[in-house]
Amino acid sequence: MPSRRSLLALPAAVLVSSGLAACGPNMPSGSGGGAGGASDEGSLRFAWWGNAVRDDLTREAISTYAKETPDLAIAGEPTDWTGYWDKLATQVAGGEVPDILQMDEAYLSEYSSRGILLDLGDTAIDTAEFESSAVDAGKVDGRLFALNAGVNAPVLLANPEVFRAAGAEMPDDSTWTWDDLLETSAAITKATPDGTYGVQQLGAAGDPSLSVYLRQLGVEKFDGEGLGFSADHLEQWMDYSLRLQSSKASPGASLAVEETGKAVDQTLFATGKCALASAWSNQVVSNDQALDGAVKVLRLPSMTGSARDVQLWYKASMYFCASARSSQQSAATAFLDWLVNSPDAGRILVAERGVPANLSVREEIRGDLSGADLKAVDFIESIADELGDPPPITPPGGTAVSDALGRHMEDVLFGRTSPPEASEAAVTEAAGQLG
Repeated sequence: MPSRRSLLALPAAVLVSSGLAACGPNMPSGSGGGAGGASDEGSLRFAWWGNAVRDDLTREAISTYAKETPDLAIAGEPTDWTGYWDKLATQVAGGEVPDILQMDEAYLSEYSSRGILLDLGDTAIDTAEFESSAVDAGKVDGRLFALNAGVNAPVLLANPEVFRAAGAEMPDDSTWTWDDLLETSAAITKATPDGTYGVQQLGAAGDPSLSVYLRQLGVEKFDGEGLGFSADHLEQWMDYSLRLQSSKASPGASLAVEETGKAVDQTLFATGKCALASAWSNQVVSNDQALDGAVKVLRLPSMTGSARDVQLWYKASMYFCASARSSQQSAATAFLDWLVNSPDAGRILVAERGVPANLSVREEIRGDLSGADLKAVDFIESIADELGDPPPITPPGGTAVSDALGRHMEDVLFGRTSPPEASEAAVTEAAGQLG
């Protein structure tokens, strides 16, 4: 997923009404839960964040499942990323937790530790066809709280049309370095009309490129006990981000920060005004649709010019979870089992949430894949021999760390402070967020 730091502080009434308005035709007449988040008998609420492509595919999956379970109604509650977490916090506080939730790695430890998520290891959900690492990705302290909704990895998305307009060659992503990325991107900005740029401001965007850069320095964003990096490591990332800005390889500070609050289909990259953008591999699907199938998937650069030193890893693009407070847990987990294990669901959802974690489903639907979905699968499989170890799970408070890093990066980009000062302040503040 793209990093989005600002959350919308919407009134509870607006959040509830917007969620209900977005429900599909399978919405029951009373989709709100009762005390403790219990749904009406015979109905489930399914909340997710996403985009128009994901919304359509998920509603199609819900409708298909409804043919198998005609006595069960599933109400979809889609929200964009920026509003999802505020909305969920409001629902948790009010005892109105959806029965089925889409979950992000950054929040998994936090919500599981608060007793919001059901331990799926005690249910009949079958994970036998998952690679063990894909199952482990949903565990916290050895308990399975989340199902891997899809496998993805950090990537750079490239728009060949912008490269052609600039008269630039597509890079060899198996050998290029961070300096190559800067040089190429600066040349593209110079050779294209004003308002078109070589690369997204990676510093403002944050992850996944931040975590990749840190891993290439030999550290992690989190190390299992707290922060895994020092101010010196962060200063190097801030210096590089300033170089992108000063060379005009990336947009200036105001536009770069504005970008972090935009929906995926409204970004410079998705509107054809940026040649390269950091993303997760599943996001090729929505971006490829926006750019009429033109997107190419690249590895991020390395510091050595070797693909094996990029330090990529397989990540759960997102998770499916069930509420521990749901009165319809059996129905909720049966639907989750169908979502991750049914070839019918796989053919509908394809790779928009990431490459299917169920290996049998992946193999069965491969012949049906085309376009962006095939690009995502091909990339995931092409880097299998280059992967580093997966990073430790984000601890509670980890999202506040990302917010702190983002604010101090903005100060650097706007010239309000220097990388040495900002990195020291950011690390101090971030460590305090983790307690």
